[in-house]
Amino acid sequence: MLALAERDGQRCGGPVLLAGLVVGFGVVELAGGPLGQTSRFSLELLILLVLQLMGPMLVTVLAMALLLPSWLERVERLGLKAWRQSVPAAALTGSLLLLLFLIAAVTGGVLASPRGDLIGEIRDLLSGVLLIDMLRAWLRAGVFLAAICGWSQWRVARGLRRGTPASVLVSKLLVEGLMVLLALKLLWVTALDPLRISPSAQ
Repeated sequence: MLALAERDGQRCGGPVLLAGLVVGFGVVELAGGPLGQTSRFSLELLILLVLQLMGPMLVTVLAMALLLPSWLERVERLGLKAWRQSVPAAALTGSLLLLLFLIAAVTGGVLASPRGDLIGEIRDLLSGVLLIDMLRAWLRAGVFLAAICGWSQWRVARGLRRGTPASVLVSKLLVEGLMVLLALKLLWVTALDPLRISPSAQ
């Protein structure tokens, strides 16, 4: 399982790193430029977006698009037994990719910040990040990718038994995977871990 997670992670690592850098740089540039916010606020907004809103979902979408062909290939070789390796490996891969995305986003955000002390900027920023928030984000990314992997492999096995071409299965599963992801996100924020927004201090 660890070898499979490492292989999947290597396949997804580059696009996730690039996406993190772009998101980090873009959010800080937007908040500090047109919106006129301070450097510290821009970076805190970036952390909030990555951990609470878009990080797990974006990582899951990228990983799903890149790993669907390999998930299909494992089902072709092993049948439904493929999920015993693929689903735990996907959970580990999703969590590790989110960590990679967070590091890249923070790096991109700090590079876009006008403050000269980059090390001090990162230290101040990370000191305000709660461990529980990071653990929840890692858990979401792992659960989301594992659930989509299991769903995809189950659907692939059914499609192959019916003689559906592999190319058709992949195109359908991209859409179905997005729908499953949105349903999981809705379930998470409404039932499992509702988003709480505290009023600003006066």
